[in-house]
Amino acid sequence: MVATVLLPASRATVTKSGEELFKMALAGLIDVAIDDAIAATPPSKIPEVKAAGEKQQLLAMAKVDTAKKDKAKLEACMSAYKKAGEQVLAAPPAQKFSVMDTGFTEASRPAP
Repeated sequence: MVATVLLPASRATVTKSGEELFKMALAGLIDVAIDDAIAATPPSKIPEVKAAGEKQQLLAMAKVDTAKKDKAKLEACMSAYKKAGEQVLAAPPAQKFSVMDTGFTEASRPAP
């Protein structure tokens, strides 16, 4: 049997910092592109695509950590990842993994 505890709304409220919310939004954006690439991948290659996706998630979070407290850098980061994600979604199925890996790697690089 599982016990359920109801908490008052005021105690169950979780607050997130701007950077944490940004990371959540960025992770969601990347997840959509990764899922799209996985859906277009032959079963034998799925572990490779998943591993690359996890690596890209880590690189994205590291980039957000370096841009903390700088709104312009955070916006540039989101813009770069959004562009890369859109490219993955628009790519033909056979090219999705390559476009994902290249696009997200480019997005993770420091701005010039």
